Amino acid sequence: MEKVNINTIARTARVSTTTVSNFINGTEVFPISAETRGRIRTAMRQLNYRPHIGGVLIRRHPVRPGKVGFVMGEDCRQPVLYTAGIPLVQRFLLELEPALSRELGMSLEILRVGDEDSRAEWIEQLLDLECLINFGQVNALMCDTLSRRNLPMIEVASTEEFRRHGDFTGVEDEFDFLYWRNDRQIEMTFEHFYAKGARRFLYISSCNVRSQRPEYYGRDAQAKLDGFRRALEAHPDCAGTVLTPPMSLDFNMFREFALVRELLADRPEALAGVDAVICHNDIVAHGVASCALGRGRVPGRDLLLSGEGNFRELQYWYPVITTSCVDYPALTRRICELIRLRMQGSSEPFCREELPTSLVNP
Repeated sequence: MEKVNINTIARTARVSTTTVSNFINGTEVFPISAETRGRIRTAMRQLNYRPHIGGVLIRRHPVRPGKVGFVMGEDCRQPVLYTAGIPLVQRFLLELEPALSRELGMSLEILRVGDEDSRAEWIEQLLDLECLINFGQVNALMCDTLSRRNLPMIEVASTEEFRRHGDFTGVEDEFDFLYWRNDRQIEMTFEHFYAKGARRFLYISSCNVRSQRPEYYGRDAQAKLDGFRRALEAHPDCAGTVLTPPMSLDFNMFREFALVRELLADRPEALAGVDAVICHNDIVAHGVASCALGRGRVPGRDLLLSGEGNFRELQYWYPVITTSCVDYPALTRRICELIRLRMQGSSEPFCREELPTSLVNP
């Protein structure tokens, strides 16, 4: 059986090896036409060819597992340990890494680029991967580099739509997309509390709502806020108030605990007359719980309280808090299925799938 290499791709696509090389590495002096790009991509997919530079035999030796990269698209420049410390990302990666090892014999690596607008940096970061998983915002150069190297990508997001960074002219959405709807999680929680008799609601959002932080995580926070407002409008017999902490210059997710406490210290009446408090995430909910207990209102007894994320670090603080989260086993199982499918060179259309979510400790 003939070994598939760059010469094979050039013959199949009816172009020169130089054109194929320029396409793969993004080094063309003049833009390659869309028709030629399409022929090269088709040839690479038909022959299941993925280029690797240097140490191919060593890297592909059976004792070395294939590598899956993870990119935090909202800020791919931040330090790797900072990325791993984000509760939502950590919750996801703690499920994903053992699943990749168990199901596919593959390892996981968090990637970081110093300049997300540098093609050379993306080529270097993606060089020895078998697949990439991107969370949230999608970078144009990242997508284009993956496409040129015929490397599969799986986009994961907590909203039905994701933000884009860069010029996507000529760059196709050639990746699988798995998502869940945080706004529906909030609506589901509202309905659950309504069924328990709650009629007076308080929603405490993240400070990252779009009005205060249009970039980065604002879309996720805004989706949850919109979900609460829709649920409230659907129940005219209910009353509801929205409170939003001010933005902090030294913001991180755990900072939200203190921001909520400061907010409720300035609004001591906010918890007095409500039946249920729905919070942006578990961190906000635990800030509310600490304030409520300080005022003699016990969560689970005197008021219903919910968060989102089911963060492991907080599961034992106030176990009576209801939380919602994506079905992580279903998410990681589907990711492994798609990686196996794409690594086999499948020509099935790219998928766009919504993942189920559930209530925890209802």
